[in-house]
Amino acid sequence: MTYVFRSMHTEPTARGREFGQQHAQKIHACVETYQVLFDRVATRSFDLRDLGARALAQIEAFAPPLYQELLGMAEGSGVEVVYLGAINARTEILAYLGAQLRGECSTVVRIEPFSGKPVAVQTWDWYAEFADLWLTWEIPHADGSLTTTVTEFGIVGKAGVNSRGLGVHFNILHHERDGKEIGVPVHVASRWMLDSCNDINQALQLLGSAKVSASSSLTLIAVVDNSSAAVSVELHPGGPGLVFPDANGLLVHTNHFLSSPAREGDTEPRGFPDTLVRYDLLTRRLVNRQGLTAQHVLAAMNSHLGSISAVCCHPIPGQPIAGQYATLVSLVIDVASGTLTALPGGPCGHPQWLAHD
Repeated sequence: MTYVFRSMHTEPTARGREFGQQHAQKIHACVETYQVLFDRVATRSFDLRDLGARALAQIEAFAPPLYQELLGMAEGSGVEVVYLGAINARTEILAYLGAQLRGECSTVVRIEPFSGKPVAVQTWDWYAEFADLWLTWEIPHADGSLTTTVTEFGIVGKAGVNSRGLGVHFNILHHERDGKEIGVPVHVASRWMLDSCNDINQALQLLGSAKVSASSSLTLIAVVDNSSAAVSVELHPGGPGLVFPDANGLLVHTNHFLSSPAREGDTEPRGFPDTLVRYDLLTRRLVNRQGLTAQHVLAAMNSHLGSISAVCCHPIPGQPIAGQYATLVSLVIDVASGTLTALPGGPCGHPQWLAHD
């Protein structure tokens, strides 16, 4: 069952302190598990406290309220704030350490021409040792709006939705320019976008201003009245690229760049071509489909083709969990209502959510 936590405080420091007090054990576990991961994959020596401090400086400059939230979370949990900075920048630190990691996550969005109810679904694949270290966090704001995000304990956000008609899905990317420094953490950029933006143009401007040091695709979905739009913002150190749905409103994203010129420096297809297989499979299963629902998309994602690199992936039985990938969450976002449904594990574990027509 998905654990859902709703903050009671709207002031950032107090909200962070409350979250830290309520989840101290899980935050400690998340920091410790990332420390082990960094040690295992690093190709160079590193000082995690220094990297965390550098990340905090970026967070303070880009999103001051989230910096204050992390200070409160550190106070509440008893975890030194530099380590919270480090796990919020886990994508940037993994790139900085030169880790050779395959991509994770498959995203599908379908936009109808005259409907404000887009379909937006993704799988979140990550290391299996983090299977018990995520939650759904509901974050009320002083103006009455609400941000809801699926994230890891101690990390301010990831994929999610707000009550102002914006949602976001998340896919990691890898580029040859990644990892030269510690830039704005992409997880912070995603959460700050949900917290601070009222429409898709504001969101595009904010994400375009983020000086990132590691690549990710943030797929924005926007709804106003009976109009909707979607665009994948491919962030990388050279600046963002934009990918829009096809003529039928279908947008599929896995873990390779679809925009130029960034795709020329894409390292993913050479090392982990499963991203191309997943993209092709989902596109073929969903293109030109009429009346597409979240259940249809989850049924298309219920594929174990490629084994541990499948859309719905599982650790190899009998082998140590550490270092193996798994689909940790199947996530359905309803942007029109400002809500999301986080289904633990892959689509295959939720037959009631799979369309069979």
